[in-house]
Amino acid sequence: MRQIPLYILTSLVALALAYSFIAPFHGALESTIASDQEVSAAVEDFELPAEMQSGASPEQDQPAPQDETQSTIDQLPLRQVDPDDGTAPTKVGPLERIAPRQPLSDIGQATPPAPPPAPVAVDDTAKPALLYRPVATSAGDIEVSGYKISLKGINAPAIEETCNADGVDWPCGMAARTALRNWLRSRAIECNVPGQPSDELIATECKLGSMDIADWLVSNGWARAQDGTPAVEMMKKAQEQKLGMFGSAPPSLPTDTELPLPQPTETPEIIENPVAPPPLTSPDAPFPPAPQ
Repeated sequence: MRQIPLYILTSLVALALAYSFIAPFHGALESTIASDQEVSAAVEDFELPAEMQSGASPEQDQPAPQDETQSTIDQLPLRQVDPDDGTAPTKVGPLERIAPRQPLSDIGQATPPAPPPAPVAVDDTAKPALLYRPVATSAGDIEVSGYKISLKGINAPAIEETCNADGVDWPCGMAARTALRNWLRSRAIECNVPGQPSDELIATECKLGSMDIADWLVSNGWARAQDGTPAVEMMKKAQEQKLGMFGSAPPSLPTDTELPLPQPTETPEIIENPVAPPPLTSPDAPFPPAPQ
């Protein structure tokens, strides 16, 4: 008996499997195509209303509905106002300005700055002490060795105070502080202070050597003497001589931030055709001996 080749048998099995999968869908596909061929498109015929064909909008032709409340109010009779009636409006008099209310909070209020603290007089326990490296914060205030001292018996100008001389304003308060700093030059001063420094501003006397600092300021016109003190005569002399803030503005006001300007250096001379210097010795001269 002749055997069937293996490749023919494999092909027959593949065809059978393909037919078994494709056959169920073949009928459904034909039915779908047939149903599509029977479908026909029907055109719907409709007509617009007459008012739409004429181009007019139905909302425009219809009157707006009237508010029933407004129509009722329009139908009410008007009430006559009696001039003698107390409910009639009266004539308003002149306006009266009243005091403003207190602010709800201090935040954001344009309040003036607080005044500086008043100096406190030293007690009986204060003793003369030698203090080092004083710094003048104004013409009458000194900070030294942890103490804040206000010179007693004078009224020194504030930093922002200005003086007028011959119609010209100049910062005499800053000039007075600078003059005191230049005179002190960080030298040790002797003041009557308590045993321990504190944050309070104390009013006391200070000396630089044998000279009272307050008297030096008044005699040079950088402070005013208080009434009833011996320094009043010094202030009168300074006013007569027009010293310090009683005179005109100095030609150059020294400031704490002023720095010396660099001095211009001389430009070296440029030689266009330099000439070689002559030889020290001739070529035939012997070489100088070595140093011993």
